[in-house]
Amino acid sequence: MHNVKNLVEIVSVLGLIIGIGLVIAQLRQNEQLIRFQIATEFRFNQDANRGAIKGEEFSKALAKLQTAPESLTDDELLQFQAHARSLVSELDMRRVLASAGIFESDWRTWLQSETCDLMDNSVGRAWVETQRAELVWLETQATVPSRLPDDKMLDELERRLGECSDRPSFLKVVLRDQL
Repeated sequence: MHNVKNLVEIVSVLGLIIGIGLVIAQLRQNEQLIRFQIATEFRFNQDANRGAIKGEEFSKALAKLQTAPESLTDDELLQFQAHARSLVSELDMRRVLASAGIFESDWRTWLQSETCDLMDNSVGRAWVETQRAELVWLETQATVPSRLPDDKMLDELERRLGECSDRPSFLKVVLRDQL
């Protein structure tokens, strides 16, 4: 009788251990699913935001930005600013999600082409400088609105712009004579 009681206790403990192991496996599986859902939702929202920001004439504005930035109209400059803020916002969100372990790749490798296409020109560089100057000024006022990129993001943009100089640009090569 004593042996049966010990056997029942051993089976009960083994069942408990197996149950705990299955719960842990299920939690890990759920965590992966949640990561995937967050990443998918993030991508969907960013695509929708970009489409709304770009508008119908963004391709013309981007071509002018690459080939003749001084000829941008006020409307195109406002469109550029909105798109630049969207780019910075997406980079910052990827940084946050990567640090939380939701994106497993290095966020610094994302959107390099988009950064060069949009920012590697006199208007883009002036935008980065203006954002940094405004951030510094607001820090002296003891207030920093959330719409401005932080120093980390501005440093990242400047790092990327330093890598853009050797990158070939289709727009600069092909479209420069057409504008």
